[in-house]
Amino acid sequence: MIDRLRSVRTPPHIGILLGLSTGAYAMTLGGVTLLQSISEAALIADRTPAVAAIQILQQQHTVLDQRLARARSAYEQAAAAYASGGTDVATLEASLAELASAVSEIKGSAASLPTSFRLPAISTSVRAIKAPAVHTNTAASGG
Repeated sequence: MIDRLRSVRTPPHIGILLGLSTGAYAMTLGGVTLLQSISEAALIADRTPAVAAIQILQQQHTVLDQRLARARSAYEQAAAAYASGGTDVATLEASLAELASAVSEIKGSAASLPTSFRLPAISTSVRAIKAPAVHTNTAASGG
């Protein structure tokens, strides 16, 4: 059988045809690869603005997240201050209620007082008084 295979020879035109078809296939693959790389380069160029916009959006998201964290902290502080102020307001309201009660009592007492009364007469005459005579000698001034 091996002898029989050795005796069968391949015609040269088949070898040439096989070589040309392999070369054509390689050229086709090279062309497809070239077209794909050109297409991918164009796609990357087309996506560059979108990628830049996404990066800017991510930066803005980070900034917004930080601002929200600061706003949340400020809100929590304000809520705590408001809550502590609520007890102060309740104390103030109780004090005002006591003051209103005292004012009401004073108003009632003031209403029972007479609206006018007579003051005692005051003497308006003034007596003239003579200043006493003073006779002194001092040696303080050399006299």
